[in-house]
Amino acid sequence: MRILAFLASIGVCLAQVLGLSTPPSGDNQKATVVQNIGPVRVSIEYSSPRVHGPDTPDGKEGKDRRGKIWGGLVPFGLTDPGFGTAKEAPWRMGANENTVFTVSHAVRVQGQMLPAGSYGLHAIVGKIGLIFSKHATSWGSFFYDPKEDALRVTVKPEKHEYREWLTYEFTARSRLQLAGICDGFAILHAN
Repeated sequence: MRILAFLASIGVCLAQVLGLSTPPSGDNQKATVVQNIGPVRVSIEYSSPRVHGPDTPDGKEGKDRRGKIWGGLVPFGLTDPGFGTAKEAPWRMGANENTVFTVSHAVRVQGQMLPAGSYGLHAIVGKIGLIFSKHATSWGSFFYDPKEDALRVTVKPEKHEYREWLTYEFTARSRLQLAGICDGFAILHAN
């Protein structure tokens, strides 16, 4: 009898797991990059959009958006997202949910202290203002509030080889130096 009850409970659990649904991703894969720099563990969790739009239902590759990401799909400056409480919002440095930047210990970003913790990572594209928001759990920038900024710095975009998917990588291992690369530009280069 116990075996039967155990098997029935497994069946209920499997039915619940198989019925699990997630919001549509727009073909943006979840990604995480982690690096230890000395005693500091640094991670970035993000949804990685691609330059080509989502594939069509019949399997054809999505629309080619090369050269139309910066200032187009990702607008310059602060914009009204048309949803949520933010009337002037930066880009969330990825797709879908917030891009989350986490450090295990306090670090210096362009000479300014950033305490240990998790931060929503946002950018003001065009000016390339990089924002570490204390609100790391919101859905993108829809509820962005500048009063929750932990740190703002200015970074300079650089030309880079083409990448189809937004990719974050650590470009140095002796100090915090990081690049976010997509559609021919490194959008983040802070140390």
